[in-house]
Amino acid sequence: MAELVAGDPDRSTNDGGRPSPAVLALRPLGYLSIGLVWTVIWLFAVALLVGSVGYLAFDDPESLLRGDDRPPVGQLVVLLVSALFLACVIGPGGWHVLTASWPLAVLSFVYAVRSLRPSYAREKLSFTAYGARGSTFGPPTAGDIALSLQPVRPGPFTDRVMRFYLAGWGWNGRLLLAMLPAGLAWSTAIGALMSGLSDAVHLVFGIVTVVLLVVSCVLGVRAFRAGPPRRGDQDEQAGGVTDLSADERAQRLEELKKRRAKRLRDR
Repeated sequence: MAELVAGDPDRSTNDGGRPSPAVLALRPLGYLSIGLVWTVIWLFAVALLVGSVGYLAFDDPESLLRGDDRPPVGQLVVLLVSALFLACVIGPGGWHVLTASWPLAVLSFVYAVRSLRPSYAREKLSFTAYGARGSTFGPPTAGDIALSLQPVRPGPFTDRVMRFYLAGWGWNGRLLLAMLPAGLAWSTAIGALMSGLSDAVHLVFGIVTVVLLVVSCVLGVRAFRAGPPRRGDQDEQAGGVTDLSADERAQRLEELKKRRAKRLRDR
């Protein structure tokens, strides 16, 4: 199976070098620590998404409109606009934060296990590739993006994890649109749990929440399987996070193997 690489494979630390004795001794603890950090980040994001629903639903929800002198129609408009805005932020934003974090945690734990196996003692376990500025999810940066913790020796399991890695750190308009219903479901879930409403209103909000989540899951699975839209050759040369076709990945991997073999012969 051709390997999946985030960023530009031509600009990476995958140089075929051998780790030093100090690195061999410290990398089990290092990878374990990194995995725990990314696990905490993922758990915090999940707790924030889920906990905020309960907090807004049960902790005096009327305070959201307290002091608002608009008529009821005006208040309803404010709530609808806020719900749409939050859907745009929470749906796609939540997807990227969660999907950008858990693959790094899983890969780190994989490397922690591999670092204890003698068959991996003579090689690096992970490498960093660099993507062009603005080509990945995250805050603006002054230079290229470092996409780390990618497997030097890929396998079926790490390839599956790397698919999510690419989806979490790369831009995919179809996935962003697919997550909008999930963002709306976050708002309707508050209405489904909010006190002071009739059982019928709770039921309607609950049904709408489930429907929106199902729609988002169906659209998200389709967009994920389809991969990001193809970009021009210029964008691919810029080194963004791309999901190449199987033939292109195989060709790129063969080129990398040839360059790596040449570097080893020159040593």
